[in-house]
Amino acid sequence: MGRFYTFLFILIIGLAASSCDKDEVDVYDRQAVLEREAPLLSAYVTSKELANDSIKLQQETGIWYAVIDSGDVAVDYLDTVSTPGEVRLKNMQVKVKYTGRLLDSTVFEQNANMDSIPYIALLPSETAPGQIQAWQLAFYPKSVGGLLEGGLKKGAKIRIITPSVFGYQNRSYGLVKENSPLDYEIQVLDIKEVNGPNKVD
Repeated sequence: MGRFYTFLFILIIGLAASSCDKDEVDVYDRQAVLEREAPLLSAYVTSKELANDSIKLQQETGIWYAVIDSGDVAVDYLDTVSTPGEVRLKNMQVKVKYTGRLLDSTVFEQNANMDSIPYIALLPSETAPGQIQAWQLAFYPKSVGGLLEGGLKKGAKIRIITPSVFGYQNRSYGLVKENSPLDYEIQVLDIKEVNGPNKVD
């Protein structure tokens, strides 16, 4: 049935990143970073004339997003066999075409020209690191902290402009320097559940 994740909203936009130890949390002030980058992202959206493209801001995360195509096939992201009062999510594998840009328009990553596009897992597991938190928020439904009611559908296209907090944070990644906001365009080709049970302790 795939790996289940409980309370994604808390894990993703809580005060401390789950991947950081106590000393790292003391050093990395997520709220301060969000406040510092908010005007940069707002200016970027304005400079790119995106305000007329139905772009929206999720206030809780500071992520700007625009649904270019809503898609045509809904996905069941929630575990239907969960205890009362508990929200569980399935770890999903997605096949997407995407382009990632820095705010200076530098393309740091893309796969649109690949002959064969592999499936990638959204959430971390014992065998895969998962995707950045901005992607998780884009795919998973609003009821658990995501951007969209029901989450992204198969066939959907979305643009997300995210603070570095939900990207690579204070780590560098290839052309991405630490504390870099990111601009992604994502086209969803397919979504399926990760095979093999893997319980969270």
